[in-house]
Amino acid sequence: MVANQRTPTPATRQLSVQTSHDGKGIELQTPTSTSRSNLTPPVTPVGKDGNTEHSITRWNGETPAQTASLLKRNVSTSLRFLDDLKVDYDSNDRPIEFGRGAWSIVYKARATPSATIALNTPPSSPVATSYIYAVKAPARRDARPVLQAEALTLTRLNMTPGYERYIIPFHGYHSETEALVMSAIPLSLSTYIEDQADFMRNKGPSTATMFDPIQGPDSWRDLARKLISGLEWLHKIAGLIHGDIKPHNILLRPIPTDEPSTPSDADAFPYEPLFADFSSALDIPSPSSDHLAPVQDASHTSMSAFTPPFTAPELLSLAALKSGEVAATPASDVFSLAATLIAAATGDLLLYPGSSNMQRLAMAREGHRILEFTRCGTNGSRLPRAGFVEKLLQPAVAKDPTGRIDTSDWVTMAYA
Repeated sequence: MVANQRTPTPATRQLSVQTSHDGKGIELQTPTSTSRSNLTPPVTPVGKDGNTEHSITRWNGETPAQTASLLKRNVSTSLRFLDDLKVDYDSNDRPIEFGRGAWSIVYKARATPSATIALNTPPSSPVATSYIYAVKAPARRDARPVLQAEALTLTRLNMTPGYERYIIPFHGYHSETEALVMSAIPLSLSTYIEDQADFMRNKGPSTATMFDPIQGPDSWRDLARKLISGLEWLHKIAGLIHGDIKPHNILLRPIPTDEPSTPSDADAFPYEPLFADFSSALDIPSPSSDHLAPVQDASHTSMSAFTPPFTAPELLSLAALKSGEVAATPASDVFSLAATLIAAATGDLLLYPGSSNMQRLAMAREGHRILEFTRCGTNGSRLPRAGFVEKLLQPAVAKDPTGRIDTSDWVTMAYA
């Protein structure tokens, strides 16, 4: 489970941003360091006013979406993590893991600011502070370029206005271990769903709540609104397709208890859901482009990492799997988020009620019937016909991807 307090953020090294010599790009410059480490210091753009917030928008007056487009064109170097990093071990001398994926293993680690930093940086406190992180390391040799590409994606996302509310905080690429360093948020939506399902099973059936989402109607609505808003930001502002949305790739950051609350907060979702794992991400093409641009080389955007229950049906056809040429789209992201919200409502991460993986895969290939199929499952009563869950999710699971609801319209519908 996640600790109730947030881990502190290391002090930012002073850096600068300036226009490149040819006037076409932006150069990220770091100060000289006397450290013996061969790692590059974290790259944090600094605005003209010296503020360490990403302030490209303030200089040039672009909209957030224009800023994201500029970042794609001009930022070609990922943030670098310089601090000393050590993985935590359990009592059996095994590294503590937060999770595993097709390409990587996420470890719990601690970092201490390096004793020697830039010459123009004020002296640090004599007391070294240890910070807890999630470190995403390659699980196999061919994962290294995938993680390097993801580091660049996260760098751009963490420079895009509004990122704080929607994606996992990224602290840099650790060259020595070839790993991504992120804030430690160990609670995933998948674990939360399983915990809620266990709680309801232990509590026993109740006719009063059997037609409501397993976490409660108000909490589910709040979760849905936050996630749909996050997907709209990802598509419309950041210009990115996630490519692998599922409960396991959504992390839950506790909402600080000292923030102002309203009477309705008692039943609200008590976490900020953050999208994580951008190893399958794709850039949404600009109006002048005619195809999706993979963030990394196409050979690394493999469908071998897909999770059938949460994958759009057009990506699961035999033709698509054999050719390997069908890529995720904004519409497939919409479907995947709808499937994720169905799992949150029913408490069932398998979604489909088949007795074998092959049966469930066959149902997933008919994904436009996902509400019908899941309604036949153990907790199908939580998806009543014409109920508010079905009304919100039905437009997102249309058979024809072009007929699925756009994220902007989906946000409007969610808050109606």
